[in-house]
Amino acid sequence: MREAVGKAWEAYVQFKGDGMHLGLYFAAVLSLGMFGGTRWEKENSYRLSGYSLLFWGVFFFPVTAKIIMDYCIGSGVYWRMLWILPFPLVIAYAFTISVKRVHSGWKRQALVFCMAMVIMGMGAPVYTQQNFGKADNLYKIPQSAIDVCQIINEDAGENHIEGKKAIATNELLSFIRQYDGSIEMPYGRNAPKEGRFQNKNSKRIFKLMSSQETDFQKLLKYAKKEKCNYLVYYIDGTADEALRNLGWKVVGSSEQYRVYRLDGWEISQ
Repeated sequence: MREAVGKAWEAYVQFKGDGMHLGLYFAAVLSLGMFGGTRWEKENSYRLSGYSLLFWGVFFFPVTAKIIMDYCIGSGVYWRMLWILPFPLVIAYAFTISVKRVHSGWKRQALVFCMAMVIMGMGAPVYTQQNFGKADNLYKIPQSAIDVCQIINEDAGENHIEGKKAIATNELLSFIRQYDGSIEMPYGRNAPKEGRFQNKNSKRIFKLMSSQETDFQKLLKYAKKEKCNYLVYYIDGTADEALRNLGWKVVGSSEQYRVYRLDGWEISQ
């Protein structure tokens, strides 16, 4: 249970980042709970603040946190729970109620201006070079992933291989099947994040591909068990020699990766 609370806190910190908008949200919830108004305003304030309190109780309570992590969305993306909090609605409503209580025209304008400055000051520019860049291609995925898929498809076509199942380096997991769904893989891009694999062999393959010093003998063993007939690995002389000695045949290379084929079977369709 302590582990679940710790992961919930990590998810909160990950979601919060370096900004202060969550602080503004908490201030808005506090103001809704403290200040009154008309009956209709009080009811809305209690609904919004009550929902927020209930959410944080569910989010950090060990039992509910563990259930959601293990059986709903996974611990790796638990921060997505925070998407269901109505941040803009709560902040906007608290701000509207505050402005409504100010009757003087110039004071109301000053309050609106100050609030706008606070919101802008707490944020960060979105249009930066870090967030945006020129796409390598029309698919808006790394060109290296496209090159790898084309090498696999060309080799499969030349050798009349109908079933293609590839083991690839971790940075390509999100893109190979996005470009070509006919290429199967022993695990998908969400498996490492959520810790859910099809079987023990696929989990072992991922651990080997994540290791700094890959044991290619074990990788061959589990590749055969999962019937993976292609391997995408970094261009490395030592690794290339080890893989060739184990029976992997080089079928092509891109700028960063070398593609290997293991003969002996075809994947049934």
